[in-house]
Amino acid sequence: MIEYLKEMRIKQWYKAAIVFSGPLFAGELSSEPLRLFFAFLAFGLIASSVYVINDIKDVERDRKHPKKRSRPIASGRIGRREALSFSGLLFLAAVAFGLASGTAVFVLAYFALMMAYTFYLKRLAIVDAFTIAAGFLLRAVAGCVAIGIQITSWFYLTVLALAVYLAFCKRLSELALASRDHKESLESYGKIVEMGIAIAGAMTLSLYSLYAAGRGGIIVWSVPLSMLGLLLHLRESVEGKEVHESITSPELAATAIAFIALVVMGIYSG
Repeated sequence: MIEYLKEMRIKQWYKAAIVFSGPLFAGELSSEPLRLFFAFLAFGLIASSVYVINDIKDVERDRKHPKKRSRPIASGRIGRREALSFSGLLFLAAVAFGLASGTAVFVLAYFALMMAYTFYLKRLAIVDAFTIAAGFLLRAVAGCVAIGIQITSWFYLTVLALAVYLAFCKRLSELALASRDHKESLESYGKIVEMGIAIAGAMTLSLYSLYAAGRGGIIVWSVPLSMLGLLLHLRESVEGKEVHESITSPELAATAIAFIALVVMGIYSG
């Protein structure tokens, strides 16, 4: 059971927390909390289902990776047939929670997108990063749909830009840690990944700054923290760390907490 829990990569369910972002900035975080939680579970479970399928397909490549070689499937602690059955159970549970939260369409769309990524799109440099970003956007939009709030242009664009930034940072961390034959698309990355980070990071900061300036009040002070957070995360990515690893950095964790606190006070204190 422990090996199956490891294979689910529950530590990476933080990515599903983006379903709360729309309600948070809309000031509706307390609206329909159960539906939001179900949406979070749906995307956490569907991501775990995808992780299992991806690990089955990439088992030989993962054995060449300094970290991924210890995963349950790559190490042989879970057989491929058992892993496939487990992925099916996770998929059914995800769809059930998707139906309960009104986000089943987005859950299925996310699964289809990630299957396309797993079996083809991950080979295409740049396209692979935007595919990952699209997965984040689907989760963010699903959170808004779950409680019936409007999806604004600034929210859509900011989330997309941030997701692209994080996707390129993920590639940067992989380049720092693994050989280029671990993933086909890495062969085409070089200076492009640094340029992608610069463009997406600048776009994220610009869009968020415009939102904060338009809203006014204490939330404006969160803009410098957002810049600091992006740069601290970039520093960790250069060292080969992913988000769930970089957030353990005391400076980045403190920055994230301060940012969220300012946003919450700015939106909900009024």
